[in-house]
Amino acid sequence: MKTNLHHTSRNSHLSPMEGPRRPPSATAPDSDDDKPDDPPSVWHRPTSSLPALPSLDPPSHGSHHWRNHSLNLSPLPTTSSPPLPPPDSIPELETYVVQVPRDQVYWTPPPEHAKYVEKRSKNPEKNKKKGCSKRLLWFFIILVIFGFLLGAIILILHFAFNPTLPVFAVERLTVNPSNFEVTFRAENPTSNMGVRYMMKKNGVVSLTYKNKSLGSGKFPGLSQAASGSDKVNVKLNGSTKNAVVQPRGSKQPVVLMLNMELKAEYEAGPVKRNKEVVVTCDVKVKGLLDAKKVEIVSENCESEFKN
Repeated sequence: MKTNLHHTSRNSHLSPMEGPRRPPSATAPDSDDDKPDDPPSVWHRPTSSLPALPSLDPPSHGSHHWRNHSLNLSPLPTTSSPPLPPPDSIPELETYVVQVPRDQVYWTPPPEHAKYVEKRSKNPEKNKKKGCSKRLLWFFIILVIFGFLLGAIILILHFAFNPTLPVFAVERLTVNPSNFEVTFRAENPTSNMGVRYMMKKNGVVSLTYKNKSLGSGKFPGLSQAASGSDKVNVKLNGSTKNAVVQPRGSKQPVVLMLNMELKAEYEAGPVKRNKEVVVTCDVKVKGLLDAKKVEIVSENCESEFKN
């Protein structure tokens, strides 16, 4: 009641033209430079004379009554909302580094190249002939190189595996009534090749005296290792009857001639060499007519390759 009387007394002093004055705003602007976005001040009726209004919302610990907010003249609290997702990011420009090898240099060929290509395209037959001539030239060069290598290999093998002449010597001569027996010693001086001796086709071993035949026969096969030495016996059919005319008991030596042609096959692993050997021996003997004791005074055998 006191409050109502107070307001009545104040209004009685006003002039009849003036209406009731509005109370000043509770929140007056501090300065004239207020921001245009600030909300305008609102006049609130004093709540002391109003009855308490029932609250429609249940009381909560975290929020205040709307009357308290009106008295405090502060904006209503807003509920926290989840942050909005950021807008789609604008793709950034990417930079690429292209590395070009040094040997790949891109440039515009000079016009002379086009002329050269035109010339080649106009004469295809000439180009084919040039290609064939180049192939023949390369084939000839390869053939010459191959022949040179083959000749070098053959030359090396020829000097490395070159047979040496065999050495023959007459060690003994035996005279029988119907034949002769001659003992030879054969040596192979070749140090890196073995040899095999055989009788040449239609060849014979002959024993003569003053161009008169005393006997003939065949040379048996003989195989020798490198630098080998062996003995071989050769039987010659014949006799000295009516061939040697010499007083009995004469001590003069008789010169006999011994000839033979042999085939020699030299071999050293895959390397093989064939030779024909001609052997000639001069033999001086004593007591040929007695046929009891034949003494060889001297002998000399020479051999040579026929091919």
